[in-house]
Amino acid sequence: TLTAKADRIERRAGGGLVVIDYKTGVVPSDPEVERGMASQLPLEAAIARAGGFAELPAGTVARLEYWRVSGGEPPGERKPLKLEAEAEAAAALDGLRALIAHYDDADTPYPARPRSEWARRFSDYRHLSRVKEWGAGGEDEE
Repeated sequence: TLTAKADRIERRAGGGLVVIDYKTGVVPSDPEVERGMASQLPLEAAIARAGGFAELPAGTVARLEYWRVSGGEPPGERKPLKLEAEAEAAAALDGLRALIAHYDDADTPYPARPRSEWARRFSDYRHLSRVKEWGAGGEDEE
């Protein structure tokens, strides 16, 4: 079951939903969203179009937007994605289903650092891993 708590969903007067995610930091770019590296907003759109949010009937998703709310200058700014919202919602859901199927296979390993090229340099949980021990040279290369 896919669940989410959307920051904001607006229903346009002419029809269609606008799914909005508030960000205090860096806003994901269109290519990051399209590659599946920032799938939260498209997955929320998939839930919205299926009627998965309480008190919000299912509907077509017209647009996906990030609202950067930093408190600095400017204090807020709308960043609509240029991507087609319905297509992104469908692609994100297909990607999630593919990941579930992939990891549902008992022969699929769970890497210590999936997509290491996107991993943060510091992690609250890094000390729990045994990456240094598993590395060929015995040292973590980060």
